[in-house]
Formats: sequence, structure tokens, C-alpha cells
Amino acid sequence: MAKTAVATVLDIAELSFSDLVLLQSPEMPADDHRRHRILDTVATELDRGGSGLLAIAEVPHMGALQQRLLPLSRRLALMDHPTRSQVLKKHGLGSDVHLKKPDRSVSSFVKLLRHSGKLAVLELVNNTESISNGIVSLEKIHDFDGSKESNYDDDMENIGELVTELGLYMMDLGILIARACDIVIGGGQLEKSIADFGTAKARLIHYHSELDNIIIREKEDSTRKCSLKKVAVKPYQLGSQRKSGSLCPCSIKSEDMTTVMAVNDNNSRDTSVQGQAAEISLLNLWQEWHYDFGILTVLTAPLFLSASEEEKCSIDQEYHHPNGHTHLQLCNGRKIFSVKCSPESFIVQVGEAADILSSGKLKSTLHSVSRPLSFTDISRETFVVFLQPSWDKT
Repeated sequence: MAKTAVATVLDIAELSFSDLVLLQSPEMPADDHRRHRILDTVATELDRGGSGLLAIAEVPHMGALQQRLLPLSRRLALMDHPTRSQVLKKHGLGSDVHLKKPDRSVSSFVKLLRHSGKLAVLELVNNTESISNGIVSLEKIHDFDGSKESNYDDDMENIGELVTELGLYMMDLGILIARACDIVIGGGQLEKSIADFGTAKARLIHYHSELDNIIIREKEDSTRKCSLKKVAVKPYQLGSQRKSGSLCPCSIKSEDMTTVMAVNDNNSRDTSVQGQAAEISLLNLWQEWHYDFGILTVLTAPLFLSASEEEKCSIDQEYHHPNGHTHLQLCNGRKIFSVKCSPESFIVQVGEAADILSSGKLKSTLHSVSRPLSFTDISRETFVVFLQPSWDKT
């Protein structure tokens, strides 16, 4: 029987970056109390009875990289298609969604990362100005302790380097968690599988607000009309006067959540994601229910941006959820959980490949991304790195 969806808040367990560093120390005795606590947290949260998620906090410098990169996602999404194509090509980025589709709910910009085999993130502990995987640290380009606005225009010029550097650091975090998982479950399969492949996919994702889609549609209409008239297209501004009768964001009402069908009591799941998603129907989603197929997914805590018609589309205000929700949702048994974490933490999530490689000891997570109810002008920005095994891995 159908039941009304009520999301339970899940404040996911958190490890500090220093905890992960401590595990790498050869001098650390196996019976050390802190070591036991760290490994117990990994085991409790990522095994079959846990959430399948962990947060990593207090990672040096990476929070500043995150603050620079995430706002660029919306800027890219709202560019006209020819300009955006030039920017993506210049910085070695691509996309895995149809960016010409004006009513898309998500824009995604991707880059393939190749790991050197060295954990450059550990060098951050010593605050060294190193060259990471052939790329000069962006600390030499930007003063990350300065204001976000001071280097705003320069950030788009360095988006390729930002994606690569932050992506490789996040890949390192995933390897450190894989190493901890291997200690817990034995076998050494996870880290070796990641290292053997040595490649990961990075995605910079913009989840559109209702206002974003209005902007995109009006830009498309304006471009089409001006093209027919053979006149130059003027840059679009959110503050420009709209046509009489055009859709006002204030008039858009977010739809309420519908009911959620209860899944089976046992923890078994269909091999088909579509079959599972069909049982769990939730309206008002940015991203539908799915499993990640890789070993681990590492993602930033999301940034929420609020824009109004009175502002230029390149100027955004950060929106802080009063309860710290990420709008990442998990489904575990009969319950829906709304994930909460600190704004500068990094989340590690178990994928299906880790579930398989660990013989079911680790738990892959069924998840979705929900829209903020009643806020049509809020967009969501995040950066995700997918660590996967080699394609010929048995």
C-alpha cells in the first residue's frame, strides 16, 4: 500500500582529513584507540547496515577550490550555446547531457582525469607549493584567502585547471577511503582496482532553477528571432523588461511530493535500476532514483544559488538552507532520508562495483536529488568524481 513520503533527516557520519592521514602512518600501532575508531566508522557507515555515505571534513585548501569552481557551473549553463562550446573546447571539457535542450533540468560539464599514482592530497598537510600531477597548484594563480569576488572574472579563464586540480584531490580522497575499506573487509580489491584503471570521470553539475529555464527559453527565442531578422543579439539580462503575459517565477508553485511505494522488507534489490525506481515514485526531483555503477563516488557538499529578475545572470547570492540539507536523498528499506552535512565537507558514496568487489560487504546506495519545495529561484551546484574499475575487470 502506498504511503506518504516523509524524508527523515540523515546527518551523515564525518571523518576529518587528519583521521585519514593518521591511517597512513606506519608508526601507528594496530591497537591504537583512534585507529579503531576511524575503522569502526568506515565499517559502520559503508557496510550493509549503514547509509553507504561518509563525509570528509577539514581538508586543507580544497574548500577554497570548491568555492571558486562551483559558481562557474551556473555561468556555463546560462551561456548561449556557441559561446559555451568555445569555452568547453578551450579548457578540454565536454558534456554528457543535451545542452541545446532548453527545458533540461540539469547541465553537466565533464572531464576525464588521469591519476599519477601519487597521493598529492597528502602533500597539502605540509602546506607545500608543489606541482600536482603536472599542474601547478592554483594557489600560485589565485589568492584563495581573498574575497570570492576579487578573482571572479579570472576563474572562468582557469576552469580547466580548477576542474583537474580539485578532481585529482577528490580522487585521492576516494583512494584513501578505498584503502580504509580494504583494511576493514580484507582482500585489497578496491584500491587496486582504482589504481589499475587510474582514470576517473569528473562532472561539474548545475541543477536548474525554474528561473534558469525561463532565462534559457527567452534567450533561445530572442536568438531565433534576431537570427531571422539578421540583427545582432544583445546580451540577456535578468533585469531586462519581459513581454506582457510572460511567465513570472513568483507564479510558479512547486508541486507537493506524491506518495512513495514501500519497497520490500528484505534488503535485496532488483538488478535493474529502472525496476527499483518504478517502485519509488517521488515528484519534484532534479535527478531520478538510481545507483552509481562505479567503485566510489566523491562529491562536494552542494552550493545553492539564488538569483532574481532584478540581478544580472552572472551575479548570484548564496542560499543557505536553514537546516543544512543537501537535497541528496537516500532510500533505505522503507525510508527516505534527506542528507545533511557541513558546507565544506566532501561526501564519499559507495557504488555498485564496490558492492560486487566486496562480495556484498559494502552497500551501494539508491539515491536521488530533490528540488527545494516552494523556491523556484534556487539552483544547486556540485562537483562529482566517479572512481571506477577497469572495463575488463572480472
